[in-house]
Amino acid sequence: MRFGYKILPFSLLLALGGCVTVPGGPSVNVLPAPGKSFETFQREDATCRQWAERQLGAPSQEALDQKVAAGAVAGTAVGAGVGAALGSASGHAGTGALIGAASGLLLGTAVGSESGQVYGREAQRRYDNSYLQCMYSYGNQIPGRSRPAVTHTVAAAPPPPPPAPVVVAPAPPPPPVEIIQAPPPEPEVYPAPAEVYVNEAPQFIYSPPLGMYVAVGVPYDLMYNGSEFFYFYAGRWYHGPYYNGPWMPLQRRSYPSVFVRYRIDSIRHYRDVEYRRYDRDRGHYNGRMHRPAYRERVIIERR
Repeated sequence: MRFGYKILPFSLLLALGGCVTVPGGPSVNVLPAPGKSFETFQREDATCRQWAERQLGAPSQEALDQKVAAGAVAGTAVGAGVGAALGSASGHAGTGALIGAASGLLLGTAVGSESGQVYGREAQRRYDNSYLQCMYSYGNQIPGRSRPAVTHTVAAAPPPPPPAPVVVAPAPPPPPVEIIQAPPPEPEVYPAPAEVYVNEAPQFIYSPPLGMYVAVGVPYDLMYNGSEFFYFYAGRWYHGPYYNGPWMPLQRRSYPSVFVRYRIDSIRHYRDVEYRRYDRDRGHYNGRMHRPAYRERVIIERR
């Protein structure tokens, strides 16, 4: 029986203390802006989660558990003292102290758990506010509440004239709102493309669906629009004056329309279709072709 009194307080402490948790992420809904890729939205979401955690100060689970434990310890001490006093009056001071301690622990743990939950809700609210401000600065959509429905009422008799206005002193201005500046978006990184190694200038054939020339017979995704060459490497487009560079990153705002309409797998499909048509009867192929002058590879020493 004594062992049951001793183990009961710790069981209550574990049961109530496990209900308090710190924010594990945003509890609000944010949608990507129209036209924004999901990969970009994921990067912004990760950046804003880190930003919200830094603004919150990252309260640890241990800090919340300590609030529950503090209430339990205080309640146990007070309950043990009261129980011992009552037990002493009846001749059972030890039993009274155990019962008082268990009762005090139950009450103290409940108070500490409520304090920890209030602390956790406040931390979640501050986390969500910082997260929303950051995602909004990137241009993402924050779904709002729907407008209430408009109801039409039958016109009633005109109300009586209002009483004379009461002059009321103006309310003080609201305190300034602290605006948290989100970190600037990270610049897009373009990896250095692999150099194009060929023994002769590649053959380019014109693809009508693409509206550009595509290189065939080489293991590179090369295209030509009549004035400059384009090279697809590691998920990025580059452009340059020759079929083997030098290559410069092509910003998305400068993409030709074909790169906006088609992904690289569709471009390769149209290239292969035109190449099979060319390869079946090269002597009578009536499509347009372009073979640039051969240019030796220029080695650029990187220091």
